[in-house]
Amino acid sequence: MCSISPGAMSKAAFWALWCFIAVLPWDLFTYLPDFGSIPRLVGLVASAAGVLHILARRRVRSLSWFHVYAVLFVLWAGVSGLWSIDPEATRVRFMTYLQLVVLAWLIWEIAWSPERQRALLQAYVLGACVLAAATIYNYLSGVPLPNDPKRFTALGFNANELGMTLALGLAMAWYLSLAQPHQRVGWIWRLYLPLGVTAILLTGSRGASLAALVALVLIPWTLGRLRLRTKVALYAFAAGTLLLATNFVPETSLERIATTRADIEAGYFGGRGHIWRAGLEVAREHPLVGVGAGGYVAALEPAAHGVGQFGSHDVFLAILVEDGVVGLFLFLAMVAATIKPLRQLPQLQRRFGIVLLLALGVGSISLEWENRKQFWFVLGILAAQVAQPTLSSLSSRRSLGRGEKAGETPGGHRWDAVGPPEEPAQGG
Repeated sequence: MCSISPGAMSKAAFWALWCFIAVLPWDLFTYLPDFGSIPRLVGLVASAAGVLHILARRRVRSLSWFHVYAVLFVLWAGVSGLWSIDPEATRVRFMTYLQLVVLAWLIWEIAWSPERQRALLQAYVLGACVLAAATIYNYLSGVPLPNDPKRFTALGFNANELGMTLALGLAMAWYLSLAQPHQRVGWIWRLYLPLGVTAILLTGSRGASLAALVALVLIPWTLGRLRLRTKVALYAFAAGTLLLATNFVPETSLERIATTRADIEAGYFGGRGHIWRAGLEVAREHPLVGVGAGGYVAALEPAAHGVGQFGSHDVFLAILVEDGVVGLFLFLAMVAATIKPLRQLPQLQRRFGIVLLLALGVGSISLEWENRKQFWFVLGILAAQVAQPTLSSLSSRRSLGRGEKAGETPGGHRWDAVGPPEEPAQGG
């Protein structure tokens, strides 16, 4: 009876996870009849491959503080079913959170090297390219949103969520372009910038446009590491991208985005202002434990006469209303666990992590993304990245403390910054 080696199982699990991340930007909006969404199907395969990989390896990695707080947050969401005003919604939300924690855990277990982590970022950007191209195709075909002819989307996506999905890809693409050992290969990833920016403007999403501006801050922040000739080429590339986007995108979409400042100053926030105020009223009535995970809509219906029928439009408010101060604390602690270790990373990775988290935070103010795969993927990949220096320094201290060679564990296995013992450093 033949057996599969742990190394082969590791590669199979990684490529299954890579395929899942590639379709992850499509999220819930691509369905196959009688089967469900494509990301869900691929995710099931990736989860099965990941579990088999861990069984073949016969060990698991110690969880980081991010994973500890994530598990506690999900368990608290499940416990909230005891007092939930909508038990069925709480059950569904709890199951969704469980799947998202598994996603973050699979990244932790399988993408243990910087090469694999970059490969997963590449997969996300490729999936975002499909969304951007589909959005531009709909514009050229004259297919706007049914209820708003000024805006365009793709694959049945909510325009705001699509724009935010594409905005995260901007920071990833730029980071990948600089992380490549060969600059010519890096230019391939920079081609996503004009594609992504154009598609974001076509969505007419003001929140996504703000998040995109934050993501693009990574460009001037990292130009110092490039040669003068490369900087000049990039400035010309950026100017060409801006010129192309503003001339290609219809004036109606640009006019909508231009109203962002006036909308914020008026306290309207695209119709979200009264929804947020109603949510805060409910939060004051249930401050400690909330109304139960997934119960936001049910909680706001009697208090706000249906203004909450479309959700909270704010990640932090939704968690405060649904899970109370306890749930919000666990959620913020989970996010903070990816921030503190950033200072240990090399400069490029550190700045990338900061900008990506800021872009995610800006988008979270206007979207209910706490149960979206894109949100948890960003946190999961950053948690895996910030663990690398910690693992390396911990290994060195233990090795030197026992009089062994640096980089070896007591058992004689190599353990460096690209992976745990018994797993050679190899890219995806």
